[in-house]
Amino acid sequence: MSKEIFRVEAHALGLFFDEMVNTFDPDALIIGGGVLETSLEFQRWFLAEIRVGMPTQRAEQANIPIHVMPNGDTAGARGAALEALKLARQSGLA
Repeated sequence: MSKEIFRVEAHALGLFFDEMVNTFDPDALIIGGGVLETSLEFQRWFLAEIRVGMPTQRAEQANIPIHVMPNGDTAGARGAALEALKLARQSGLA
């Protein structure tokens, strides 16, 4: 039952990512959270299920990479901080 719950979550993320791809046209997608650090097998399965949940994309979006951000539940905050620092450095602010 728990795997089915994660399957539904992955498919919902696939739909969300589809909206983000169509809105922002990113070069990659990043996902994180403690559950993705349980095992490599589960991580691969979950990422594959996200792809299953994504509607067919235009050719230039079809193989957009999905990266796993390490650090469990703090992954989102750390990723945002790293991207902000990168942008600040590129802009000469840091």
